[in-house]
Amino acid sequence: MRPITTLARPFVAAPYIIIGLETLRDPGPRAEQVAPTVKPIADRLDWLPTKDPEALVRFQGALSLGTGALLLTGRFRRLTTFLLAAQLVPSLLTEHRYWTEDDPERRASERSHLLKNAGLFGALLMVATEPRRGPRAAQLRRQAHEARIQAAAEAKALRKQTAAEIRNARREAARRVRQARRRGARPTRRAARALKR
Repeated sequence: MRPITTLARPFVAAPYIIIGLETLRDPGPRAEQVAPTVKPIADRLDWLPTKDPEALVRFQGALSLGTGALLLTGRFRRLTTFLLAAQLVPSLLTEHRYWTEDDPERRASERSHLLKNAGLFGALLMVATEPRRGPRAAQLRRQAHEARIQAAAEAKALRKQTAAEIRNARREAARRVRQARRRGARPTRRAARALKR
């Protein structure tokens, strides 16, 4: 799934980055488009720092540019997709009001844009709320790595122990052969074989 999401991120981020740049460069046309809807809402909200539609559109453009760049780089995925979905809400409410259009072609075009934005909003919510699988996969990789390290350490310790046992067996066989020679007896076949190894 990771290669697909890596491929999809630029496609989702590009419209936000481009719209953010265009809005920051020239907020006038967009401010005129949303002013009839934004002005009454902004006047009711006392906590907004400015009531000017152009300033609000610039702020939305900067937010769009920043979140688009974060999405493109894959940083803060969940927070970024929530912010992108949240900034679509004013767009859904204020732009593409197809029911006010008299021209059938313009009405169809505005409805198409509204449905496209609604679909993008739903997709962003789905991505933002999908369960996290990354930490679990990272934990499994870490456990597998630790198991490999432990197995390698155990194999090394086993090799050392086996080598020590072989050395001790040879020494013991050599000691018995020496004792047998001192007594004048011939060494046993088993002891002779151990010495040859």
